[in-house]
Amino acid sequence: MNLRPITSLAYAVLIVAAIASLYLVYLLKPTSAEATAFFGIWLLLPYLILAAILAFNTRAAIDVANLVVTLFVVVGGLLFLVVVIFIRPDPQGGIAVFFTPMYQGVAMVVLIPLSRWIVGKWSA
Repeated sequence: MNLRPITSLAYAVLIVAAIASLYLVYLLKPTSAEATAFFGIWLLLPYLILAAILAFNTRAAIDVANLVVTLFVVVGGLLFLVVVIFIRPDPQGGIAVFFTPMYQGVAMVVLIPLSRWIVGKWSA
């Protein structure tokens, strides 16, 4: 599989984000192995979806758009987790952690079509 450099960078960003998310799950210290596995898989879900989108991309023209969407989703999700866990911790923090992948999903639903529309306008 011959990857383009921008796609490789997007995969690297996803790998770093996945490791950071799993480390944040570790820092949360869930009460059981099942809870740890659930939160780990749940927080990795948006990154797996983005990786699938990158894998099925065949047009080099939208590589930059995919990288920008990946960066926005990853940075937004990780910043949200850092704020909830470290900066403003409270008893409802677990609920906020649970909603993080949903917020990332909403961001993907908005940003992916928007970025492809912008690329289409620029390349036309």
